[in-house]
Amino acid sequence: MSKDAGRPAATPTVNDVASEAGVSFATAARALGDYGYVSAKAKAKVEAAAVALGYRRNDVARALASGSTRTVGLVVGDIENPYFAAASRGVAAVLEPAGYTLLLANSDEDPERERQAVDVFSTRVDALVLSPARSFDKHRTRDVGKPLVLLDRTVRGLDVDSVGVDNAAAAATAVEHLVGLGHRRIGVIASPSDISSTADRLRGFRAALRRAGIAPDPALEAATRDHAGDPEDAALALLDRPADERPTAVFTTENVVTGGTLRAVRRLGLTIPADLSIVAFDDTDWLPLMEPPITVVRQPVVDLGRRAAELLLERLDGTSGPGRRTVLPTELVVRGSCASPRTR
Repeated sequence: MSKDAGRPAATPTVNDVASEAGVSFATAARALGDYGYVSAKAKAKVEAAAVALGYRRNDVARALASGSTRTVGLVVGDIENPYFAAASRGVAAVLEPAGYTLLLANSDEDPERERQAVDVFSTRVDALVLSPARSFDKHRTRDVGKPLVLLDRTVRGLDVDSVGVDNAAAAATAVEHLVGLGHRRIGVIASPSDISSTADRLRGFRAALRRAGIAPDPALEAATRDHAGDPEDAALALLDRPADERPTAVFTTENVVTGGTLRAVRRLGLTIPADLSIVAFDDTDWLPLMEPPITVVRQPVVDLGRRAAELLLERLDGTSGPGRRTVLPTELVVRGSCASPRTR
C-alpha cells in the first residue's frame, strides 16, 4: 500500500492551475483574482484548469495581497426599526451583485457603541455606510480613512456623500394638510432633536405653522427624553389633558414615535380622527391596516439604501471630489386618520 494512501489530496494552488493551463503564474493569478489584463483565450484556459483541479480561491490571502476585503460595513441606529431594515435591504441589493459582502452593526442610537463599531469596521472593511446616532458632535467629523456615505442623517462639518430626503419640506406638507382641514392646535411628538433628520422635521413643522399664521406653541411639542425613552410617555404628556388643552391634531416624526403615540391614544380612550387627527412621518406595513389607516409622509426607503450603496461603489471605483448630497422625493399618502376638528 502506498504511504500516501488515505491522505487527503493536496489543495490545488495557483501554480498547479498555471501548469495545468499552460500559462505563466502571473497570468493564472490575474485570471483567478479577476484583476489586470488577461486575454479571453488565456482566461478560458485558466478557468477550465481551475475546475478540473478543484481549485478554490483563498479570499483571505487575496485580501492580504490586494488590500481589499470586498466587504462594506453598515452601522444603523436600531435594526428593529422598519426604516433601517428596509434601507439595509436596499444597500445589500446593490452591493451583493457587485461582489461585496455587507456586515451589519447596530448602535442602539448610542454614540459610544457607534464609535466602537466604526473603529472596528474601519480596519476590516473597504467602505462604510453610517446612519449616525448624533448629528452635531464635533468628534464625529474625524476621517475614518475609508469611503463613507451617510444614510438618512448628516453630520455637521463632515464632508462626505450623504443620502436622504428634504425632511423640512416633507414635514411642512404634513402640517399644511392638517391646516387645510381646519386645525389650528397642531402638536408634534418627536424623537430627540440631536439627529439632523428630526431637527429638520421640527424646523419644517414650525415654519409651516408660521406660514399659516399660527405661532408655534412649545406646550404642544413633546419629545422623548433620550433615544432610550419611551415615546408613549412623550405622547401621554401631550395628550393626557382636558379636551380644550390638548391638540386637535398631531404630527409624529418617525415610526417608533408613531407606535408609541398610537398606544397612548388607545390608553386614553381617544378616537381617531374624531378626537385627534394624526399624520406620521414614515410608512410601515402595519399603518395601512390600522382602523382607520394612518395618513403618512412616505419615504422611498429601499431606494435611499440603494442610492447610498451606488455612491459608495463610485467612490470605491475611484471617484473623487467633495461630498455629494442626494435628496429623493417624499409623498403624502392621505388615508383615514385625519378629519376636520369637531367643535369643542
